[in-house]
Amino acid sequence: MAHPSPEDSRAHWSRLCQGFQPSTLDFYAQVEAAVAMRSIPDVEIERIEYSEGGALSDKRQYLRVRRNRDAFDICGAPFGDGFFFSWWLAELRTDLPIALVIIVLLIYLACADWFANRVGTFEGPLLFIVLIPIALFLMSRLGNPDADDSIMSLPLVGSLYRKFFRPLTYYRIDTSEMFQQAVQMAVHEVIDRMTTAQGVRALTEMERKPVMREFFRK
Repeated sequence: MAHPSPEDSRAHWSRLCQGFQPSTLDFYAQVEAAVAMRSIPDVEIERIEYSEGGALSDKRQYLRVRRNRDAFDICGAPFGDGFFFSWWLAELRTDLPIALVIIVLLIYLACADWFANRVGTFEGPLLFIVLIPIALFLMSRLGNPDADDSIMSLPLVGSLYRKFFRPLTYYRIDTSEMFQQAVQMAVHEVIDRMTTAQGVRALTEMERKPVMREFFRK
């Protein structure tokens, strides 16, 4: 999966707390422990690196907490006489190389032509369109669950697959919200504990509110 960019984020939160400078690695370790205590199903935690600028710039380490396609990229870093906390919430997507997309389109045309010659000029391509998403769905169930993301990245067929096999539902939205709130509470729990230990003012309710963007993108 490709790393999301700030433009892909659904929500963002940040706060500079002045007067203390804890260890970034200790902050990440405490967040990992706080997330683990909540027993969030299907959660994955890893350390990732983002470039600070272009391709040759230095890299900064973030803590990623992921569940399915929802991912929090959490940052902790000293700045001046304080410490900066932030997180970005984004939906991870799989981007196929252009060359592979072209190959897939050529395969579509060849298959549609084969069906047209053997079933009918109109019935053949229609049957092809109906059968391919079903075949891909069966393949995804027998293989790696992450194959869903690759399938939905395919041109033409991916949109049909999403519509019939991965539609937006109340359940998907609710479980995504549960994950988001659990991770947010874990992060703020750690920040509260670290700031209280150093006698730093606790965050207000207004300071805890993230900047929200569109919930799900098609």
